[in-house]
Amino acid sequence: MTLLCRYRGVQAAREFATSRQLGGGPVPVTDANGYYDRAMNPGEFADRVLQDVRAHGDRAVRELAAALDGVDLDTIEVSHAEIEASLKQVSHHDLNAMRNAAERVDAFQRRNLPSQWFDADMGYGELVRPLDSVGCYVPGGTAPLASTVIMTAAPALAAGVQNVFVATPPARDGRPDAAVLAACHVAGVHRVFTLGGVAAIAALAVGTESVPRVDMVCGPGNVWVTAAKKAVYGLVGIEGIYGPTETLVAIDESSSADLAAADLIAQAEHDEMALPILVALSEESVQRVEKCLQSQLEELPREAIARVSIERNGAAFVVDTLSEAIEVANAIAPEHLCLAATDGRGLIDDVRSAGGVFLGEWSAEVMGDYVGGPSHVMPTGGSSKWSSALSARDFVRVMPVLNLNEDQFLELSADASALARLETLDGHAAASELRRRRSLGE
Repeated sequence: MTLLCRYRGVQAAREFATSRQLGGGPVPVTDANGYYDRAMNPGEFADRVLQDVRAHGDRAVRELAAALDGVDLDTIEVSHAEIEASLKQVSHHDLNAMRNAAERVDAFQRRNLPSQWFDADMGYGELVRPLDSVGCYVPGGTAPLASTVIMTAAPALAAGVQNVFVATPPARDGRPDAAVLAACHVAGVHRVFTLGGVAAIAALAVGTESVPRVDMVCGPGNVWVTAAKKAVYGLVGIEGIYGPTETLVAIDESSSADLAAADLIAQAEHDEMALPILVALSEESVQRVEKCLQSQLEELPREAIARVSIERNGAAFVVDTLSEAIEVANAIAPEHLCLAATDGRGLIDDVRSAGGVFLGEWSAEVMGDYVGGPSHVMPTGGSSKWSSALSARDFVRVMPVLNLNEDQFLELSADASALARLETLDGHAAASELRRRRSLGE
């Protein structure tokens, strides 16, 4: 049985990438189960919710939670006592796994922070300062993403952010999942709010009676959350715009078909819009992976989701060489690039576009999802061509500093004046020339 749509060669990958980035398919709409008087697409809905939350604060948030999630929010903020109590609802084994993951992510993130510097001879340098406050959005959906708490909050905390908040949707009982709350405790999150979707992003961006306004909103989410992040950009910072998860697995004839299949399924089970891609050197290799996909899907609790993802979106590219496999990857610019071929390390110099690179069969993408060290929040939809995985660098500001002495000023000021007059900005030139005359005693 054919599960993956077949493509041949690098040009097909370029065309595939272009068609994917152009988008397509029906645009979802909602009236929030009758809360609004008409159905709206994601962008319109985000603008309307932002307007309502700005105007009505907590009341709007509560009414939207009732309409969309079917819950009555007694309190929007989760108490420290409730967060502490969540630790008793999670096994010691799982708590230790969270702690180990948090430590490893923290260590990785601290290593990639920029350093401030100053060159006295040149009279310039840079200051590095953390943001004051960050709101991390942790989706609920079909699975409690406790790992996303660590993968968003830990980089912010490593950067030195003093106020790191988490917003996460309520379950049917009106409270967040216990594992998510436990992860907030382990990561060191300062405050947690029971908020989901567009309302969560809006509340963090403009503030309400219960939710403080932040400087940046970060984290993954569905098409509605993505629209909300676009709507609030400019009011607050955002770290990126993310779509459905995607993984490209490149194999050669020596690669294990069952491991490649397992890696594709690991992404496909996220949601029906996930994008699993295989790149192989022969049709026979593709067929071996498909056979493993079929058998592994039959044993998967989330088979229905993963099967739709694979059958609707899955792709297999057949190329002649591993160099061509890398060209396919560069054209598609996947969120996760798994080089499961024998000589993965030898190929890495040619990789130009990927959210994250996973070298060899032991560097499974699932390790990156949970315990590897880099954040699992990575650019999707081809955006790794211009953006990077979430990191501590996203949570600092780098401010250039100019500190010229008089001699340095005199050396540069004539050029500054010349360029100012070239642009007919005489006031600029005068600001330089007045100082120059004063320095020279003219």
